[in-house]
Amino acid sequence: MSKLNKAFLATTLLISAATAVTACSGAASGIQPEDRVVSAVNEAMTLSRDDLFKKAAEEIGGNELKFVGTSSRFKKAISAFRTELTKYNAECEKMSITEESMVDGQIYEKINGELDAGVKDGYSAFLVQDGYQLQKKGLDYAHYVNYIPKEWKDANDTNKDLNGNPFALQYNMKTWMVNNADGNTTVDNVWDFTGAKFKNKLVTMDPNNENVNMDWLIMLTQDKWCDVLKAAYEDSTNDAKAEINVDDYKDKGEKKKYAYAFIKGFLTNASFFGDDGKARDQMSSKTAAGTAGWIVYSKIASIQETNDVSKKNFTICALGGENTDGTTATSHIKGFGGFMYKHYLQVSPYAKYPYTACAFINFLSTTATGYKAWATDIGDYPTMPSINIDRTKYGHGEFVEEEKDGKTEKVWKQNDSKENVFPALNDPKSSWWEAENGGNVVIEDPAYIAANYAEVKEFIDLYH
Repeated sequence: MSKLNKAFLATTLLISAATAVTACSGAASGIQPEDRVVSAVNEAMTLSRDDLFKKAAEEIGGNELKFVGTSSRFKKAISAFRTELTKYNAECEKMSITEESMVDGQIYEKINGELDAGVKDGYSAFLVQDGYQLQKKGLDYAHYVNYIPKEWKDANDTNKDLNGNPFALQYNMKTWMVNNADGNTTVDNVWDFTGAKFKNKLVTMDPNNENVNMDWLIMLTQDKWCDVLKAAYEDSTNDAKAEINVDDYKDKGEKKKYAYAFIKGFLTNASFFGDDGKARDQMSSKTAAGTAGWIVYSKIASIQETNDVSKKNFTICALGGENTDGTTATSHIKGFGGFMYKHYLQVSPYAKYPYTACAFINFLSTTATGYKAWATDIGDYPTMPSINIDRTKYGHGEFVEEEKDGKTEKVWKQNDSKENVFPALNDPKSSWWEAENGGNVVIEDPAYIAANYAEVKEFIDLYH
């Protein structure tokens, strides 16, 4: 990129909050972000973390910042954030942040209800997910002011185009997995999941009840992923090619027919569950060998070990031998290895404490201390990779005996230098997952999902 283009990009990012606001000023909801908020956010984007924290400490003092998130993990960062602000203002020792978390549907209803009612002392900032609702219930109505931390903008390892507007804290991962307890269940092509082998043996969440799965299916119709599906369909590793006739969907177009054929095959094979934990439980035991799952990656880590149920039963299809010390025989899965959906951090257009809101967002998204709330979870990846911890050998370790409540229990202790006990936990870095020769994951694009939602959902409803 030329110096001129870099300068232009930096300028574009700097004014993104104001641009996003003014572009929606005529929205039906009547939201008009307050000038003081827009001004504060624009200034915050030019300030170093140190200078921003000074401003925030002066602004908030011992008062309460109202914040709400779809992930409850942000609560773990509150105490450390308070400690940072107290360095600049002793009054901040009494500062608090509301510890409110809600599921997708509830959080958008709550935010929109406050903003449409003109509540001026409500939430100052939000942590939200689900690209469709973000676009249709927020961005289209100027319900957010976009803040991009200076440290994030200046970093060499952040993708400004992909994650700058709306500003994303992190990716969360859904990925393909199989129960290979019998040693005979391996998958090296995404089309294999559409074949008779996995009829009623593919567990996942219902896309009509879980927006993330719906968003993923819609993203598959994007030209890029249609091309990926075409290449995988034509590859020799596609065991289901003889069972799936993509030309049955040629009315959708020469590219999109591959996406619609895959969607139909996935839906007709799937068994749907109310949450990913229940889907995981269905495939966790030795007796469930041969079952496949499209599940949030982090759910594997919380499996409680028994003689029958174990993380050892799981193979993450995308990882291949290079990430599992050779214990996974199959090569990387052809097609795509997962879906990265995002957590977004946004400032309220009526924020009572805009500098503090920006400071908290900065703390969560650009410091290892702030992001620690998520850093130990496989399948969670900050959009500023340098603040994450290395989890590439997370399956290494040993069980040790510990005394608890008068009883001796075996407790798992992760240790990079020990044996590779749970290969499914060896989580590569986000750069590997995103690379075409790595996991080659689909990444959420709220604007694309919103623009194509109705058409794809109509098709989904035919087969589910």
